[in-house]
Amino acid sequence: MTEDVEKERQKEPEVVNKQGLEVIGVNPIPDSARTAGAGKIFNFWAMASASATTPLAGLLLYGVGVTNFVAIVLLSLLIGLVPAALFSEMGRQFPVPALVVSRKTYGYGTSNALSFFYTVVNLGWFGINDATGGLILASLTGTNPVIWYVVMGIIQVVLVLYGFKWLEYFYRYTAPLLVISYAILTYFLFTSYHIDWSKLLTPTSNVNWGLDLTLILSFSILSWTYKISTSTRFATPWEKTKGVSRFLYAVAPGIGIMVPVLLMGIVGYASQAYAGNWNVAAVHFPLTSGVLLLVAFVASLGASLAIIHTNAMNLYPATADLLTAIQPFFRDKTKEQWAQPISTGILGALAVALAIAGILQHVENFLLLVADLIFPYTFVVIVDWYVRLWGKVPAQAFYRVPKGFWGNFNVKAVIATAVGIALSALTIPVGPLFNYFPQPVFASLVAALLYYALLRLPMGDT
Repeated sequence: MTEDVEKERQKEPEVVNKQGLEVIGVNPIPDSARTAGAGKIFNFWAMASASATTPLAGLLLYGVGVTNFVAIVLLSLLIGLVPAALFSEMGRQFPVPALVVSRKTYGYGTSNALSFFYTVVNLGWFGINDATGGLILASLTGTNPVIWYVVMGIIQVVLVLYGFKWLEYFYRYTAPLLVISYAILTYFLFTSYHIDWSKLLTPTSNVNWGLDLTLILSFSILSWTYKISTSTRFATPWEKTKGVSRFLYAVAPGIGIMVPVLLMGIVGYASQAYAGNWNVAAVHFPLTSGVLLLVAFVASLGASLAIIHTNAMNLYPATADLLTAIQPFFRDKTKEQWAQPISTGILGALAVALAIAGILQHVENFLLLVADLIFPYTFVVIVDWYVRLWGKVPAQAFYRVPKGFWGNFNVKAVIATAVGIALSALTIPVGPLFNYFPQPVFASLVAALLYYALLRLPMGDT
């Protein structure tokens, strides 16, 4: 990167262009745009998590009993809240996406390669949610779901084009509609099928706490964690808060993510038990009144908005991940501004293709893959930021392309992460430990401790 380009990057960047499209890309957010409060951050993540796919949590754990389901979700919150809080504060301490931070953790080139990979992971999430929403609308209208995959994909792309500001507006004003829609569908479910709570509370299969915690963690809080700083970079700067305010900013995303998983997961569990379909918005209720049928139809349409909530927050960080990878190729400031809108459109189209290809049928394997590959990365980045980088590395250093090998490949972080992935993915003979504790979390903790130890060795520092 030339000296002139470096000077340009140090100027306050434009957040939106004349067309209203967000063009900030992965540059630091200027203080003038960092105004989101803790309440907005909570609502943002609650609505991002509250999807028509969220009741799938009930199917993933079906058979454990609702009491155990609640316990597993609360334990997942307990496990994931600290990493989520640390990432939340990271975004306020240095207002850039995580994959920009990890340029100094893994090396510039290695981190950019990871950015391409995590772009694909986010597209997988988009495809799963787009498929769920399409199936709801196809069920309501008796049409081909592919039509709705495309229609919903277009809506979500347009929303993401306008960036965080309009995403937050959309979440804020459609939240009441979403809550009302699911309240109506839950009422019809419980009254139409005369749900017996004593039956739901009784387990019908053994609980594998380790596997079940892994599924919920990868379905929710730890899958989202590394994306949290992408939103909190628009929040009030860390140094301008203290005490209770700082605590609320830290915990807002994690709690916001898990509340919908708990409530909507219970609904999905009950819907699977009595209607044979976890997707309550696609259930055909045995209603005789035309008015009630119309109400159920409208509520299901309202529930489809939840897909837009979640998928916008899958596509938004996917765009940030891709932009992190391709930013070195944009030397012209004007061309770089259009990279974000163009990338959003291309990624949206690819994600719709995944929905059409049937990714929803492979959701459990996808979740386990997410746990193996993303959890270790998350924990290693946390250690590096709070031990080595925060306040010690100037902002422009994260955008300067290194010329040497070690600046593009940090062997310490790569080794630690590779060990974490291996420990997560392989069968390890440690007795009954992983029957009770999630193996990917154990592996990620080992990766974090190993990286901390390797930092003490004088090799390959970036």
